[in-house]
Amino acid sequence: MQIFEIILIGLVLALDATAVTLANCTTYSNIKTRQELTMAICFSVFQFLMPVLGFYIGSLFVDKLMGVSKYVCAGIFFVLATKIVIENIIEMKKEKDGKTQEETKNGKLTIGAVIIQGIATSIDALAIGVTFTLDLSYSIFTAGAIIGVVTFVMVYMAIFFGKYLKGAFADASKWIGAVILYIIAIKNLFF
Repeated sequence: MQIFEIILIGLVLALDATAVTLANCTTYSNIKTRQELTMAICFSVFQFLMPVLGFYIGSLFVDKLMGVSKYVCAGIFFVLATKIVIENIIEMKKEKDGKTQEETKNGKLTIGAVIIQGIATSIDALAIGVTFTLDLSYSIFTAGAIIGVVTFVMVYMAIFFGKYLKGAFADASKWIGAVILYIIAIKNLFF
């Protein structure tokens, strides 16, 4: 397997992390630079680690995990999307009761949520690591690093695009994140 193929694999693996980043940026207000960097680092580290783990653990573990991984991923994304919907409904109720948006505490993007998202978006990379045992011309660490760097770049691009979406669609943007996460959950279940 050549570097170009590993970059393409990295692009495909980074799609879920990119979509989750868009969801985070359109859902949570006032995401700070530190949180942006946390998302990019967390997602890229997990995209690096999972192929390495898959490579060393082997196909026996992955065969068992792959049987339930789509349900685990779908469940995580469904819960995260539902949390966003509930927060939005609470915020709408508070605004209806006459409180200003500053008085309504919009949910905050926590490091715990980002770590859970990082794990959920990188489970596919575990299986890719197993396939690397069959045909890899480079060190698994080189392949993992390439995938991690590709993920970092794509997540950072999603951060800037997510900020644009939030500004462009104002009130609708807080629902876009939930929709994206529901779509990812459905994709994990059926595809």
